[in-house]
Amino acid sequence: MTSPNVRRLEEFQKQIVEQLAATNAKLDKIAALLLSNQLLEECISPDGEIRTAEECADIVRESFCASLCISQELNSNQKDFQYQVSEFYLDSDEDDEDEYEDEEDDDDDDGGTVNYSMSF
Repeated sequence: MTSPNVRRLEEFQKQIVEQLAATNAKLDKIAALLLSNQLLEECISPDGEIRTAEECADIVRESFCASLCISQELNSNQKDFQYQVSEFYLDSDEDDEDEYEDEEDDDDDDGGTVNYSMSF
């Protein structure tokens, strides 16, 4: 026998899965429309010459590969940024308070100078 909370959770999960499926179907349509639009734009060169299907396919393939490279570079830069943030910023307010209290204690001991240190 399942509790009402478990049933509500299962119902909520089903709704989320259905919404994700609907969103994925819409994203598939958007991707198809964008690809179709690009193919239509690439059918004619800037000089006004008609391109072959192979030329259009090569252009689309090259632009897709370029977008993958840009996406990978963006992901790499994001990971680097997150690493830098995690290394150089404090994690919580409690750490701030503890360090502040330690610095106040240090101020009394060494005549008012504060020693800063960075942990790696």
